[in-house]
Amino acid sequence: MSNVVREFDLTYNDLFRAPDKEGAIVSVRVHKKVKSVLEELAKREGLDGVSELVRYLIAGYLLGKYNIERPQDRVLVEPIVLTVNVQKNTKIDDVDLDIAAEEVHTVIRDVEDYVRKVKLGVIPKNPEIAMRLNKKLSKALKMAKKLGLEEEYIKLMRLKAQLSVIE
Repeated sequence: MSNVVREFDLTYNDLFRAPDKEGAIVSVRVHKKVKSVLEELAKREGLDGVSELVRYLIAGYLLGKYNIERPQDRVLVEPIVLTVNVQKNTKIDDVDLDIAAEEVHTVIRDVEDYVRKVKLGVIPKNPEIAMRLNKKLSKALKMAKKLGLEEEYIKLMRLKAQLSVIE
């Protein structure tokens, strides 16, 4: 590790984190063609914008240049899920099923996005957000079980386990 990295006590997590108020704003003027290319790259990579893309580019450069050690990944053990189907004589029309399935998919997308960003260090762990997502996840689990959406139910159970590790 370089003297520069030791001097500033720079860690792997610092490279990808953007603190709310304590971080510094770095401004670089580029040609508008370059800006549009950066915006398109950020969109293709699924990042929140050019700032996040630039942060990743800087982090990648510093990682390669100064051999900053990456933290060891935690191994998540997948939960064993037992699905019990109980058939009730309630009729659910196709429109309600589609709306409910869309809500379940939205919850899955939101939780996956939060877990991914926390693991990458893009955003810090936030217990309030995790609790809100956990409540949404519980409702989605109940809805997926009720509607017989087995694949979504298993995916939700896995996400619930990952979210509990982050909390």
